[in-house]
Amino acid sequence: MATRIAVDERAPVKARYGPIDWMGGWKTCVWGSLAIVVLTALHWWYTSRFAWTAGIDASSPEFTKYFRSLVWVQLIVIGAGTGLWWGWLVRTGRQLLAVKVTPDEEVRRIAVFWGLISMTSITLYVMASFWPNQDGSWHQTAIRDTALTPAHIPMFYWWFPGGITMTVGTYLYGRYRLPKVYGPDKGFPWSFFFLIAASVTEMMQVAFNEWAHSLWILEEIFAAPFHWPFVTYGWLASGIFALWAETIIRLLGIEKEVEDAAAASPAR
Repeated sequence: MATRIAVDERAPVKARYGPIDWMGGWKTCVWGSLAIVVLTALHWWYTSRFAWTAGIDASSPEFTKYFRSLVWVQLIVIGAGTGLWWGWLVRTGRQLLAVKVTPDEEVRRIAVFWGLISMTSITLYVMASFWPNQDGSWHQTAIRDTALTPAHIPMFYWWFPGGITMTVGTYLYGRYRLPKVYGPDKGFPWSFFFLIAASVTEMMQVAFNEWAHSLWILEEIFAAPFHWPFVTYGWLASGIFALWAETIIRLLGIEKEVEDAAAASPAR
């Protein structure tokens, strides 16, 4: 017995905002980047507020209240948030691969993708420049270096994992939402290989760095040999620039496809 499938032929509802409007495709860039900046400011304010009153003695009840509890909150939130976000990107993305994408929608997705790149850029700066400088000033002042210090807790247990969250999440978005650039049939792009490797390398190097700090006093010697591998992170992170180039090429391709379709359509 044949099965009949009803097809909805109603005209699509026009979106309230265009693909490149500030509250359309650029919304991710605006609000996502702002959220990261605000979170950075809150982290900085919190550690500055309680570092000298509760952050000196890691065995004190005050340290447990203000900083050890922060470790667990951060790990739980970023662990659960990362799993949910990645899972949502994969689950919904597999469904979207079978849906034909209009030029406007693909342009909107590229704008969202660029917003994710912006969020990733800010995250990588915060994790590898802002907080390491805060950490260096702490070492030069308080000397004490353990895995749990007021400077290490935001950096190690939120921002370094956050770098991996953003780089992998951005790749998953591109893989499923921009299949003509990063689809499964395109293979794994070198740009994302370098970018993801940068965030993973940075986190691994920090672990080795802390091990070295337990053997040698390197706090005030920023050019110490054990710090040299941090330079590799910067080289690898430059892969992020290729993401713009790859998607700009696709934008030019979309423009060409639209022009060809318009030229091929019969004149009215």
